[in-house]
Amino acid sequence: MPENTATACLNASADAPAWLNEKYVEKMLRCAFKDTSIKVRQLDIYYAVPKGNNFASIIFRIGVTYHSKQQYEISRTFIVKGMITEGIAGEKLRLYDVQRKEMDVYQYVIPELKLLMKSIGEPGELYPTALTVDRKREAIIFKDLAPEGYRMVDRTQGMDMAHLKMAIKLMAKMHAGSLVLRQQQPNIFAPYNMSIVTRQTDAFYPMFVHIFEALTDEVGKWGPEWEYYHVKLQKLGPNFVEYSQRVIDNDPASEDLCVFVQGDLWVNNFLYKYDAQGNPIDAVLLDFQYCYYGSPMIDFCYLYYTSARDDIRQRCFDELLQYYYYELTGFARRLQYGGKLPTLYQFLQQAYRKMFYAVYSTFIALPVQMNENTENADFDALMCSDE
Repeated sequence: MPENTATACLNASADAPAWLNEKYVEKMLRCAFKDTSIKVRQLDIYYAVPKGNNFASIIFRIGVTYHSKQQYEISRTFIVKGMITEGIAGEKLRLYDVQRKEMDVYQYVIPELKLLMKSIGEPGELYPTALTVDRKREAIIFKDLAPEGYRMVDRTQGMDMAHLKMAIKLMAKMHAGSLVLRQQQPNIFAPYNMSIVTRQTDAFYPMFVHIFEALTDEVGKWGPEWEYYHVKLQKLGPNFVEYSQRVIDNDPASEDLCVFVQGDLWVNNFLYKYDAQGNPIDAVLLDFQYCYYGSPMIDFCYLYYTSARDDIRQRCFDELLQYYYYELTGFARRLQYGGKLPTLYQFLQQAYRKMFYAVYSTFIALPVQMNENTENADFDALMCSDE
């Protein structure tokens, strides 16, 4: 199931920011590896992600050849993730504060979550390792996991059960770890108060409305047998954004479970490692630009309805929701979480109250992520009302 990433290897030197040069990389490596003798001999810059696979960032893979007093010449690759700053995308993403949030997560939250899992003997990478968080340039430099065999699943095919269960288990680890982390540091997730659907800005509303209207118009062309659903979509339209926002709303008086959610949990935000037979043996979770403190159903619905293979999406919701519940509570208990955990019955009641996010994920996110025509697939295009 790994995705063919050949198109991601195009040379990107012409599009790379001016600061991403040999001098900068040399300084970064010296700091990251605590070795002032490192000297960069060659730097090559490529696209790490093809156009159409990431709408909120620009991501490069850099190939670096360097040497030091401790090492003969060595060639390694790293990932450089920066924010889109120009056009409609740059304007809208600023309102969501996506880069500050992600830099904070990799600097302050991810190391703590990794330590928690390590404390109970859980193996695996879990999350990428950030070598440098550069706030001046709004960039993060990561260890590249591709040489270790990690790669994406084909987003157009979706996840089979093995990949999906591994993703859900990793999600449960993150959610359980966040329960314990918030108990230890009550304000740690306070800065993450804006999801991709939010009441704090209407920056993305045009995109939501345009996609929903396109869906409604399309269903209207399917013939008389679909008229019932066309009418329902027309009636839902004026309330669609409000109903989506209600999923995100947290009621302080409620005992509903709240966790640290990734907020954009779909197939392209996972990397998998495989054994010799092609079976997935480890998964890594990426991308925290839309992270939020809220219902775990934000992540579960988004993952399930955008990324599960069609046959699984049609018949396995209850099975996998219970699988998530037992993984979540199991890890929480292993981490000695001292708070109250819901029973399965209580959790399902809470989950079903948030099920409109399944509608949002299916109507808005899935069509964008399944798009195979990526020639004009970027954020600016999504914000426009034409074809």
